Amino acid sequence: MSALVWIAAGLLLGYALGAVPVGYWVCRIFGVNILKVGSGKTGATNAWRAAGLKAGLPTLVGDALKGAAAILTLRSLIGNLAPDLAPDIQTLALALAGGMAVIGHNWSVFLGFRGGAGGMTCALTGVFLFPTVGIMAIVAGAIIYYWSRIASFATFSVAVTSLAGYVALALFEDLSWAYMAFPILSLIAVALALQPNREKLRLGEERVVTLW
Repeated sequence: MSALVWIAAGLLLGYALGAVPVGYWVCRIFGVNILKVGSGKTGATNAWRAAGLKAGLPTLVGDALKGAAAILTLRSLIGNLAPDLAPDIQTLALALAGGMAVIGHNWSVFLGFRGGAGGMTCALTGVFLFPTVGIMAIVAGAIIYYWSRIASFATFSVAVTSLAGYVALALFEDLSWAYMAFPILSLIAVALALQPNREKLRLGEERVVTLW
């Protein structure tokens, strides 16, 4: 199978798994249409707002696992069907799968191209793509979330930290630049999804999450 086939597989698999509308389905179980509550996004924060912690937790886990599933599935397929595929092509295909999972989450074909903001999907996908950067992004997002209580701020920090980490490793540790497809796609997806939130932040009107 050619390199282009595996690149296409990464794009399609990542988007398909990312587009699974976990938050929407979970909230529907509890009789709530998450698209009509709060921000209208399908992520864990709005699921919590729409139907409580019983919806927020499974949504958080499901959204986090979508990109991870794309990475693990594609890695297994390549290992079994194309073990001799050039390392940079393997990395590019996996990175594209991760980035497309975030895009699929934010603009799900199953919801008329609506979705979430991509923070949790970006965070755990990064751990499975390249653990060092992924963990660093999760820690940064958790600190910002705890400090600010603003979910959109934390989500954006995850994507920015991820990009900064990959750039630093590519420049100073000779990490393959093929990895960059993931943080670039993720940051673009998160930035576009959070455009309304950025305006609310500017006006001081963004929602603050109460943790206790």
